[in-house]
Amino acid sequence: MVASTPRWGAAWWIAFLVCKPVLLLVCRRGWRGLDGIPRHGGAVLAVNHVSEVDPLLVAEAVLAAGRTPAFLAKSSLFGSGVVGRWFRAAGHVEVDRDHGSGGFDAALEALRGGALVVVHPEGSITKDSGGRLMGLKTGAVRLALQSGVPLIPVAQQGAQEILPAYSRRPRLLGRPLVTIDVGRPVELGDLRKRGSGPEAVRVGTLRLTHTLTTMLDDLAGDRRLV
Repeated sequence: MVASTPRWGAAWWIAFLVCKPVLLLVCRRGWRGLDGIPRHGGAVLAVNHVSEVDPLLVAEAVLAAGRTPAFLAKSSLFGSGVVGRWFRAAGHVEVDRDHGSGGFDAALEALRGGALVVVHPEGSITKDSGGRLMGLKTGAVRLALQSGVPLIPVAQQGAQEILPAYSRRPRLLGRPLVTIDVGRPVELGDLRKRGSGPEAVRVGTLRLTHTLTTMLDDLAGDRRLV
């Protein structure tokens, strides 16, 4: 059962009051499996990435489940000004791509502290013209293995109909359906027994790839029936 009284900080209440009315106007929602988002404790949400606007839509769904998401976000968003202050206050995780750790240590600390960390394992918005999954990087699996938290796959489609990939021109008419499907945790128990070495990470990433690909194929089939 989805939590009815989420505990948000001031930063998230501000974002909700500003963004929610706009999101209600520009799209319809098809949310599935929100009960699969843990009510407490750390978890990695591994989400495919199709548009610059999809983090807003994923955040909306996570908030509806009673949790506040911590996104991995590039360092430039944490600079001075209102945007930077909001990102820090909202608890997002800074990724400094100029350093080798790339925010991994900060994300690991957040997970061990009970945060719900959202990772786009493709590393960027998909460059596939059909919105299909690109090859995954290993960070999401490494974080889950080292922290011991669940790795939860999240498949989503539809955000690219509001703002196409790599476009600056939103399409604000038509209210497309945005579907977000939260899957069951990827099985990592056997891999944790091996530690978090390269082979465990490789196998875990293959499992995540297979799971997300299957979920996206199912979403595409269902959307054709709508």
